[in-house]
Amino acid sequence: MHDTQPPVILKYLFGVHYKDGSEFFQTPWDISETDPTKSAFFDICQPEVELFQLDGEDHRYVVDLRDGHFEIDGVPFFAQVPPEGSELRLIFFRRHRHHFTLGMEEIQHEIEYHFGWQTTHEGKNYQQTLILI
Repeated sequence: MHDTQPPVILKYLFGVHYKDGSEFFQTPWDISETDPTKSAFFDICQPEVELFQLDGEDHRYVVDLRDGHFEIDGVPFFAQVPPEGSELRLIFFRRHRHHFTLGMEEIQHEIEYHFGWQTTHEGKNYQQTLILI
């Protein structure tokens, strides 16, 4: 099926490393293996995610849901340290921007990739995301 359809043009493809050591990687076609009407992200078992990565042409970006740190090309850093003992949940979405002329001709299409973590601790919501363009 995938060989007959052109792949979606995505600047970054995601990969997931699960707590049990297994992995799942998005293909350029971005089609769910369980529901072909959805994207590959639909197949992720989110409560089991340990590491989430976005791979681009020259760089790899990672969020580690064990402690909340990010990595760019293997260099770790914290944008915000999550509250101690909190369980981190994955955040990932793509935001599309379309630019049109007054005649409604599309002249530009941009995709932002947002990824990071979220947690609730003592009734307060914490989120930290990075945006890749």
